[in-house]
Amino acid sequence: MLDFSNHYNATIDDKGRIVLPSAYKKKMVESSERIVFVELDPIFECLNLYPPSSWEERVRTVKARLNPNDPRQSRLLDRFFQGFVEITISENGRLNIPNTFYQRKGIVKNAVFSGQGDRVRLWDTGRFQAHSMTDEEFSADFAAMMGGNIDP
Repeated sequence: MLDFSNHYNATIDDKGRIVLPSAYKKKMVESSERIVFVELDPIFECLNLYPPSSWEERVRTVKARLNPNDPRQSRLLDRFFQGFVEITISENGRLNIPNTFYQRKGIVKNAVFSGQGDRVRLWDTGRFQAHSMTDEEFSADFAAMMGGNIDP
């Protein structure tokens, strides 16, 4: 499974294309992952990009937790499956994400790719900055949720 980290600035061109950061492109090409699944994040104002191996796990998890025979859960499944698209990564690393996806998440021109382990998030620059934790918030939450130490 691929593991994405760090964040990178990017610009969306006039045709709606954006170039995948070289660090992410290199990882995907080395693992023969030439496709990315782009999901409208169900909670935050960003897009989630998954390589196929991670996306398959995401779909398995969602399907395992929801009952398609329950009306409310079935509607949630409908919405989930309407909220993503499969995109081929071009040779130069460009992604042609549908404009409607950008619009739904308020991503206009300047964007940030942010690694989050098995997925990459794509944010509008302003929303990324507003969402990001301060060093103090990170320290406090890390200590509260992880016991303050990452060593086993």
